[in-house]
Amino acid sequence: MNDSDVIHVGAIASRFAFQDTFYRTLDAMSDTKRIWDDFLTERDQEVLKVAGYGKRGGFGKRPALFIIDVQYNFCGDTPEDILEGLKQYRTHCGREAWDAVAHMVPLLELAREKNIPVFYTESGRRPDLMDSGVQVGKNHRGGEKTVVANTHATQTVEPLAPRPQDIRITKQKPSCFFGTIFMSHLNFFDVDTLILVGCTSSGCLRATAVDAYSYNFKVIIPEEAAFDRFQASHAVNMFDLNCKYADVIPSVEVADYLKGLPAPVAEQA
Repeated sequence: MNDSDVIHVGAIASRFAFQDTFYRTLDAMSDTKRIWDDFLTERDQEVLKVAGYGKRGGFGKRPALFIIDVQYNFCGDTPEDILEGLKQYRTHCGREAWDAVAHMVPLLELAREKNIPVFYTESGRRPDLMDSGVQVGKNHRGGEKTVVANTHATQTVEPLAPRPQDIRITKQKPSCFFGTIFMSHLNFFDVDTLILVGCTSSGCLRATAVDAYSYNFKVIIPEEAAFDRFQASHAVNMFDLNCKYADVIPSVEVADYLKGLPAPVAEQA
């Protein structure tokens, strides 16, 4: 056996060792049903096993919490069936939105307790909708005024209301990085981990997650704290983000991470 044969055998052994570890990890997770499980074909499940996607990237040391588009025009004024809610707000996401808010509240409280940066998006348009650009033309109800800035519809829902120390990012496009100074704030706070909650998992949350990953941030999405109006879109996007761009994990795990962060400097003194 020459050196090349040894290297080849070693590579094969390494590959089988990886697959063995990966399969054992999958077996350990099999008892926990994920939101996307019912949407994957048998072929998808086999590809996932072999290709190695979905490995956890883990948390960093300097997180920030980012609440994306959790406004009344996405959540509705009160929890209600989506088909009823759509009569008032064309962007309504159904009862699932308020279910997600219930999971965001304790994470927000922990973030404030640990004095980590909290960001919000404010997604609103001019009354003439000129700043919506081509987006108006992609919806048959695109001309409706429920997206106008500084109205009740585009306010963050009351349980998550921003405080004076929080940072609000105004955006007109899906990614919170596009055309904003968001990155400047993250650099100033030396953030290495973004915890993203809100909506929609197929739109603004996804676009922000992919851009954050592209800028080499660790991206964490608490599974129960994200939502969308289309059930299939939500499930498949959560699956795809977890495969490649983010750790989509239970909210309780994110809460445990936040609880384990050091106390603010003032409290330590």
